[in-house]
Amino acid sequence: MVFAACALLAAPFAPAPAQAHEGGAAPGWLGGWAENAAPFLESIGVDPHLAADPSYVAGLSFALAAVVLANLFAFWSLRSVRAARGAEARRAEDLEGLMKRVNAAEAILAAEPDAVFIWTPETMKASPGTLQARPRIVGSTSAIVDPSSGAVDFDYFVSRLVGEHGAKLRDAVNRLRSRGARFSLILQTVQGHIFEAEGRPAGAQAVLWLRDVTGERAEVSRLMERIKSADSAQLRLTEQLGLLPMPAWRRSFDGNLLWVNEAYAQAVDAASPGEALEKQTRLAPDALQRELDKVLEEGGRASGQGRVVIAGERRNMEITEFPIGEGQVAGIAVDVSALEEARQELRRHIEAHRTTLDKLTTAVAIFGPDKRLKFYNEAYVSLWGLDEALLKEEPTEGELLDQLRAARRLPEQANYQDWRARRLELYRSPEPLEEYWHLPDGQTVRVMGQAHPFGGLIYVYENVTEKLHLESSYNVLERVQRETLDNLKEAVAVFGSDGRLKLHNPAYEEIWNFAAAELENEPHFNELAEASTYLYDNEEVWGDLRARITSAGAVRAEQSGRVERPDGTVIDYALVPLPDGATLLTFVDMTDSTRMERALRERNEALETADRLKSEFISHVSYQLRTPLTNIIGFGEILEAEMFGELTPKQHEYTVGILDSSNQLLDLVNDILDLATVEAGAMALEVSDVDIFDVVRAAEEFAHRPAQKNKVTLKVECPKDIGALKADERRIKQIMLNLLSNSLAFTQAGDTIVIGAARSDSEVALFVSDTGDGIRPEHQATVFDRFEARSGPDGHSGAGLGLSLVKSFVELHGGWVTLESAPEMGTRVTCHLPLHAPQLRAGTTLQVGS
Repeated sequence: MVFAACALLAAPFAPAPAQAHEGGAAPGWLGGWAENAAPFLESIGVDPHLAADPSYVAGLSFALAAVVLANLFAFWSLRSVRAARGAEARRAEDLEGLMKRVNAAEAILAAEPDAVFIWTPETMKASPGTLQARPRIVGSTSAIVDPSSGAVDFDYFVSRLVGEHGAKLRDAVNRLRSRGARFSLILQTVQGHIFEAEGRPAGAQAVLWLRDVTGERAEVSRLMERIKSADSAQLRLTEQLGLLPMPAWRRSFDGNLLWVNEAYAQAVDAASPGEALEKQTRLAPDALQRELDKVLEEGGRASGQGRVVIAGERRNMEITEFPIGEGQVAGIAVDVSALEEARQELRRHIEAHRTTLDKLTTAVAIFGPDKRLKFYNEAYVSLWGLDEALLKEEPTEGELLDQLRAARRLPEQANYQDWRARRLELYRSPEPLEEYWHLPDGQTVRVMGQAHPFGGLIYVYENVTEKLHLESSYNVLERVQRETLDNLKEAVAVFGSDGRLKLHNPAYEEIWNFAAAELENEPHFNELAEASTYLYDNEEVWGDLRARITSAGAVRAEQSGRVERPDGTVIDYALVPLPDGATLLTFVDMTDSTRMERALRERNEALETADRLKSEFISHVSYQLRTPLTNIIGFGEILEAEMFGELTPKQHEYTVGILDSSNQLLDLVNDILDLATVEAGAMALEVSDVDIFDVVRAAEEFAHRPAQKNKVTLKVECPKDIGALKADERRIKQIMLNLLSNSLAFTQAGDTIVIGAARSDSEVALFVSDTGDGIRPEHQATVFDRFEARSGPDGHSGAGLGLSLVKSFVELHGGWVTLESAPEMGTRVTCHLPLHAPQLRAGTTLQVGS
């Protein structure tokens, strides 16, 4: 009703279309109001026609307005009281819900893994740096706790930031608090931690979120770096594949080419990689491609070789394809034509080396990188005596060492396992190996090992047993020769190619009156000649010797002569060029011999003229060699018998050497004298009954020791009942000994010498045969001549008198000598001695035993 009244009150003032007043009629707006208000006016008892009167209407309006206003005020007052009571109840309810929400929000913030700084309006109004200005902090506060005080402080966190990060954070927070400016920063502490700082206004509050992203950021950085590196690597790989000198491609599993490089385009005669892709030209031959596809279908990597025509030339290409995911296949082709040729050439070289090594007498074994035996030669099998069936199975070196140890073919070891392990470690050592194995059977093997170019080791086994024995024998012989040289009465000096003294004996010092100190430090021949000028006056002879020794252009030939010194001494000299460019000078004091020679010449000058050379030779041997040798042997036997005190083992060794060498020289002198006696017709045979078997047995005893030393087999072929022969026993034995000496000189280890005798109706045949070097046909005619000497296996040659004496003695007995020999087959010398008494030469005597 109030609202209706209000509407009626407002109606007169509502705008209405302007109407002209005709005959004092009411204005148009008023008439309209009267029509609208008529029902209401009737309901309250007012004449509706009065509503058209303006004055009435005005008064009525004021009255109605007052009533309405009073009703409205009363209604508003009542409603305000009721609204106030409901609002209070609702505020209490809302406050309770709001507190719950605040508690829940605070619980969530407290559980937040990040630190949250909250500035309320009160803290933002407080002065900076005061306790009231400090923000409220919730969430994870472990990263911002001051370890000295345990307090949680924003300023402490700012102080831990590096560089300008602290100032930037403080400025951003100030702008956030003052103007509500948002910000986002990346901060780093001095400990290396990385934080994300996010500042946001929240109503009247300012909120700072700190999040520790050290691990995440590092991981993101690593991922970004890996992505960047992968992109760069992919780009580089594509560029490199494009520049490869060998064809490369990528295709789908159904065969469509997706990418090729420049080399592929050239290989298929395409102008560019794009043209090759457009034409879909395949490189691999169809047959090979089908084989590759079969392997690719099984998910494996496919590879094969095929002939491809490139630039008009057939090339052997090795094509490899492999799946790369996403239904694609990558491929590459390598030209292996040169590699195949190199492999074939290598196989030929290996086979040639294998053939060569197999012919060596030195044992060779090659072990591969897997320590298994890959090659061995015949000498290896022979040296170690291993089963060849086992060797063909390629056993490991450790297995072979175990086999050799079981067969006692390895050096004895205190700890075999450690020794074996050290040997197997050689496969990892770059240093070569060289050692000597002293085997239980007395053999010595030199083992040399080094890395093989193809991996593994190559071993060379050299049996040096004989070599060591020879070296030992050589050293002994050298010492004996040194001792012999030092005890010679003949002065010996050796000058090198530079004219300096390299070797001399005490007799040289004595004959030229040199002190030992003067001959030290290898003085030059000119110095020695200058120092001894007072002992000679023949400048021509000494000048010639000086030229032959010191001049490289002089004729190197033997020279000998005699000089007489002013003191009356007569010296015979001999100059002999040596193979190494040195020169040997010998000087013999011939004073006594010369005096005797002069006396004999005075007594019988005619005889001396007819046989001067022979007499000088015999006298030289008899007085200058035999007598000193007899003295040497006598004194040596006295020393060996220890008549004047005990000798050390080394002294015994030297004494035996002196006696052996002296006896050899004495035998040589006796042979020379015997030969001279035979030639002079003065040889007398002392004939007696000689037991042939005893002669053969004595010859065997003589040859037993040297044969054993030289590893020569000695056999006897003589019946014990062969009987006796009328002959000179000493000369018969001398015949056999000379034959044996000749055989021993020309046989080597492993050869055989046979001593024998055979009897027939008319003769006794004594023979010595061997399986040694043999004699060439062109030399057989002169072997029985005097001074015809051949070099033995060791390069040493004798005086050439043995066989000559054999022939002379046999002929004195009325017999003859036959020779059967062939190179590399051996020699047989047979002495035919008649059973009947020989017709002796004039001047010989015959003595018949009982």
